[in-house]
Amino acid sequence: MIQPMYGVLQTLFADRVFRIPHYQRFYSWQSRQRTDLFSDIDKLANQGQEQHHFMATLVCFRTPETKAIGMHQYRVYDIVDGQQRLTTLIILLKCIELALSEDSQDRGELAKILVKRDRQLILLQTNNANEHIFNSFLREGARPNPDNLRIQSDYNLEKAIKECDRFIGRWKTGRGIEALMGIVLHRLGFVVYDTEDSRAVYTVFEVLNSRGLDVDWLDKTKSMLMGRAYELADPQVAFFQIQSLQNQWGEIYRELSKKDVPGDEILRVTATLHFGVGAGTMRSAEDSLNRLRANCDAFDKPRLLSSWLLECAQKLTEVHGDIFLGPVTGILHARLLAVAIKSAQGVSEQERKKLLDQWERVTFRIFGLYSRDSRTKVGDYVRLAAKIVGNDINTRTYNQIMSELRTLGKGYPVDQAVDVGLVGKDCYGNSPELCRYILWLYEEHLAALAGVGATVDEHERAIIWKKRAADSVEHIFPQTPAGAPGWAGKMSRNGQPREEVTQHVGRIGNLLLLPIRLNQEASTQPFADKKAVYEKHRLRMIQEVCRQTDWTLDQIDAREAEIVNWAKERWADV
Repeated sequence: MIQPMYGVLQTLFADRVFRIPHYQRFYSWQSRQRTDLFSDIDKLANQGQEQHHFMATLVCFRTPETKAIGMHQYRVYDIVDGQQRLTTLIILLKCIELALSEDSQDRGELAKILVKRDRQLILLQTNNANEHIFNSFLREGARPNPDNLRIQSDYNLEKAIKECDRFIGRWKTGRGIEALMGIVLHRLGFVVYDTEDSRAVYTVFEVLNSRGLDVDWLDKTKSMLMGRAYELADPQVAFFQIQSLQNQWGEIYRELSKKDVPGDEILRVTATLHFGVGAGTMRSAEDSLNRLRANCDAFDKPRLLSSWLLECAQKLTEVHGDIFLGPVTGILHARLLAVAIKSAQGVSEQERKKLLDQWERVTFRIFGLYSRDSRTKVGDYVRLAAKIVGNDINTRTYNQIMSELRTLGKGYPVDQAVDVGLVGKDCYGNSPELCRYILWLYEEHLAALAGVGATVDEHERAIIWKKRAADSVEHIFPQTPAGAPGWAGKMSRNGQPREEVTQHVGRIGNLLLLPIRLNQEASTQPFADKKAVYEKHRLRMIQEVCRQTDWTLDQIDAREAEIVNWAKERWADV
């Protein structure tokens, strides 16, 4: 029987070092969780010195490994649950150490807790892709170099360090850093469950986190599968089976480190695709976990189910990671269908590309041009996705899937969709993201018209997408032309009274893509001066505009008509 132990960090750190195994999630906490943690510390500071604050539980596997450093011996503990909070607190302690004066005795003592005297053994070891960032910070106090950040978890660590620094800065001008250090080390309490039985730790985790605690559903799923693997494993090859499963989960978390994909989404998408639709829509996270648990009835099932989750994680990472598809990947059931198409077995890779093209066209018509909300056609998308992966006899070939995709968009014909979404509309006011999406695809169209060998500039593409959409979209006729030279009287038609500027400046015909530096430089200058700024950029749409001698409502009308005609072809069915 495992006896829980209560302790504060000072006690827990006395003779232990901790390790995050490779099959655990990378650092994923966001500002929200850290803000809650900082708030708990601030509240505790206002209470009596004897008051503690219960932080969380730690579930650990007490490994047989020990590390002897001089007269001290440290036992190595693998963290099964609680690593996000513990990692954040250790980052906070390192930031406190660096903020203390160099001749401070407290600084020296804290440094010895975080990095042992051999300068090699550190309090928390990670076995993930970004361990070099964390380890360098803990050992040398080296803050991450932005140029070396590659994956989402790298950015998470960098942000955690910056937020801890800001939190300490507030204490520095208030109660003092030493007081903060005392609270973190001596008054934050943990209930620790540790055991040398590797089977038991997952049972403990599952029992603890079946009580409504805030734990990611994917982490719950991993622990359930790990626990079942230990129960079902053949004793003769148990070690190899468990190791194989751990490697699968290492790959799953490596995928999640690239892009911040919600764990419950991976779980729900996997269960919906492999077990079918639940109550006419996607399965809930709880139902998905229960489905996997019910199907985990033989020794090879944990690995099979984990392979489904890994495949889904890989494809969802691709979908979430394609920032250039933002307007069509923002809808959950659209992402589900994209994953299903990426997983379809009965199609060639060339056919798959065409199916994804049709998926984008239909989805953009519905949610982009028609601006339907996320409740639209949920059942249709979900049922089709489940049929594709389930190899429904009527939905497993290219022609069958393409026919279903066309049916999906039948109620949203392209001519009407473009008229609703573009003609005479304030596209920018409705969605700068939508404008950027349309304009970049229009740029690709102009490149295609240029003939063989013409390509779009991927460097310029990256620059335009690096900032907010609003920073990348330029209004040729200024949004606020009042008092700006060169624009008076330009927003009128055939001698008629001046029309409202606000009705027209956000129309697609008046918009360009431009990096923020040139966008700011162009500002409200006269058209001739704006052209001089535009010509510093190489996009073909800019060349079109620069061929004009003036920019009036007539030019806006003409350019919008040209883009509209192209859009009716671009988003027609394949």
